Amino acid sequence: MIGIVIATHDHLADSLLKTAEAILGEQSYVKTVNIDPGATGLQKKIEDLAKALLTEVDELVWLVDMFGGTPFRYASYCVMNDSRQALVTGVNLPMVLQALVNRELSAEALTKQLELETKQTIRRM
Repeated sequence: MIGIVIATHDHLADSLLKTAEAILGEQSYVKTVNIDPGATGLQKKIEDLAKALLTEVDELVWLVDMFGGTPFRYASYCVMNDSRQALVTGVNLPMVLQALVNRELSAEALTKQLELETKQTIRRM
């Protein structure tokens, strides 16, 4: 099974997980990282969270809010140093839902699917 970490600025991660669980029910092996404005020195805490989760799951997928942001920088360091971890940016509710219902895929396959399918959820009217 794949573990999921939703990492965002402020409290978006908690809200995304809470809403996803309202739709799908309670989820196991899902963690949130909420990075408050001005927060520093979180790399070890985030690495420890990933290491702990990886004792319970085979692979880990990070869903982060934006490329280049603080959550991305912390998570990407974990991903670069461990082939069992993967990352996708641009997290939104459809992405979280897709990730949660497709955790039987490998991390690589899941992140490719999320990248493709989430783009299709964006519409202009």
